[in-house]
Amino acid sequence: MKFGDKAIFKITDIDKKGRGCGTVGTRKVCVPFAVPGEEVEARMVARKQGVVRMEIDRVITPSPARVTPRCPYAGRCGGCAWQQFDYALQLEMKRSLVNKSLASCTSDATIDAVIPSPSLYYYRNRMDYGIGPNGELGLKEPGRWNAYVDLDTCYLLSPESVEVMRIFRTYLREENLEPWNVRTHTGYARYLVIREGKNSGTRMVMIVTSTGALPNREQLIKSLQPFATTIYHGINPTITDLSIASELELLHGAPLLEERVDGKTFQIPVNSFFQTNTEMAGRLIATAREFLADRPPETLLDLYCGVGLFGICLASSAKKIIGVELDADAITLARANAAANGVTNATFIAAKAEDLLWRGEQADTVIIDPPRAGLHPKVAETLLTLAPERILYVSCNHESFARDFAALGKKYRITKSAALDLFPHSPHVELITLLEKVP
Repeated sequence: MKFGDKAIFKITDIDKKGRGCGTVGTRKVCVPFAVPGEEVEARMVARKQGVVRMEIDRVITPSPARVTPRCPYAGRCGGCAWQQFDYALQLEMKRSLVNKSLASCTSDATIDAVIPSPSLYYYRNRMDYGIGPNGELGLKEPGRWNAYVDLDTCYLLSPESVEVMRIFRTYLREENLEPWNVRTHTGYARYLVIREGKNSGTRMVMIVTSTGALPNREQLIKSLQPFATTIYHGINPTITDLSIASELELLHGAPLLEERVDGKTFQIPVNSFFQTNTEMAGRLIATAREFLADRPPETLLDLYCGVGLFGICLASSAKKIIGVELDADAITLARANAAANGVTNATFIAAKAEDLLWRGEQADTVIIDPPRAGLHPKVAETLLTLAPERILYVSCNHESFARDFAALGKKYRITKSAALDLFPHSPHVELITLLEKVP
């Protein structure tokens, strides 16, 4: 099969990236936006790691589970891989993907169902909109690192965020700002980051550029003020394609974003991580509390603690909380958040989890909520050495969890597990498992 070749075939499965998969001859082929059960005509556009990637030219026989997407960009934009899937099918596909990962590392655990999100649109509290080489403002096309869909609407964050995008797009054009080119590492305008406090009514906007002052910034601030409680100019001087800024200038408003989860108030710095679905974050906390309810922890170690979400929300269930996080700004805020919420039994440490500064703590229970890549091998090794009675593993990547449990399973078994849909219209799902030490 050559580039541009067309084929007609049936979609029989979904891969980990959420693409519909089938076979052409003896080759596995994957097609973004294709729904299992339908017949499509598609053409080859790439080959990677033995898998042929194709794009749909037409759907010959639609699946009964195919629905009309709400967003006009669905089927082109990488922000929503599954908006054309009926939501019941989305949940079933996620259940299947999680169970495949669990089956690869244990025979003792399966997920019967995925806990659905009450909100299917405007559920996210953060979006990072990239600026494309031709001045597009939006999200990348699936599988393409330098092709952007220019969005004039988006159903992931809020209607107000779309107005922020409109204002910023007009500013880009009027000031004739050169977009950052990820290929040549030249240009100026890089990202528009919008964060929202869903339960506080706050909104933070950060314009990320390469080095240099924002032109005509007073007019930009004036235009954005009705929609933003905080405005930052962030500078990323590196060649890395990231929306995180190493230099920050506060242009307007409060320096922090406020959010409320599980009856607690959190202040969040502009660059720091926070669960992206506020509504389901509360459900995630409730699930963690439920999993630990039969034996309240004496000492609870919260690795990758961020601004203290799990530790602070679970502080009343444990005698002592210790939080560890690489992001020093997040740790500063974790301490302040604990004080603001009346939590007096928590200590927070700024360090890499793999630096193992927590080795001296005799924690009977450990919560780990690592990045998508999973645990650093040193962290897994130390957990096995210290062997706390229980490990509560929160994962946004069930594949990395399966890899980590292949190691942790030497001393632990899964006794409780749940999957929560924090990411509707995508193949991503949050997995929470309770690991208990084998006697």
